[in-house]
Amino acid sequence: MNIIIIRHGESVNNLPDISLHTEDPGLTPRGFKQARLLGERFANWDIKIDALFSSPLLRALRTANEISIRRDNLPVQVLHGLMEDGTDYEPMKYAEALKICPNVMPYDEFYSDGKMNVNDPYYNLGRAYNVISCIRQAFPEESSVILTAHGSFNQKLIAAALRTSFPPDFVFSQDNTGVSVVNYSPKKEGGMVTRLKMMNDTSHLYKDN
Repeated sequence: MNIIIIRHGESVNNLPDISLHTEDPGLTPRGFKQARLLGERFANWDIKIDALFSSPLLRALRTANEISIRRDNLPVQVLHGLMEDGTDYEPMKYAEALKICPNVMPYDEFYSDGKMNVNDPYYNLGRAYNVISCIRQAFPEESSVILTAHGSFNQKLIAAALRTSFPPDFVFSQDNTGVSVVNYSPKKEGGMVTRLKMMNDTSHLYKDN
């Protein structure tokens, strides 16, 4: 199994001018270009993508859409558990999500387990472990699954995928549209081996076009 963890393209809230920041920011023109180049990268990947998940936030959905439309309109599944750390939980209405991402599947507009405690780092790490566990249980061993989310939470997703803790002074750098891949494969003697095959790769941003 390959779990492919992606950060969204540059958003308005990534800009230094805090007067432009909003609760659920969209992509900047640069962010749209990054997302397009990311989508083109996945269009050329000679690997079957079994599922594409996204955070319910605007910047992640727009990024996932660029992958979806270049992978034969692969359905985008909103996963509330991919919400960014420290963001008040305000799920986008499905009708609005459809305008942004035409291939998004219907989803519950309310988080069924109550308000997410996104400001608690221990809660967030547990949330990441839960996401990884659910994905590994839901898909066969040979699957490849994309998770499109956010810089801070992606660090915890990577830690969870590697089955490690996340010390407060340790950072997995996550650039806009950075791609990280964690692979699980069976060992001859039994059990599974976990491999970090790619970390924060942004080579698609440097193609000449």
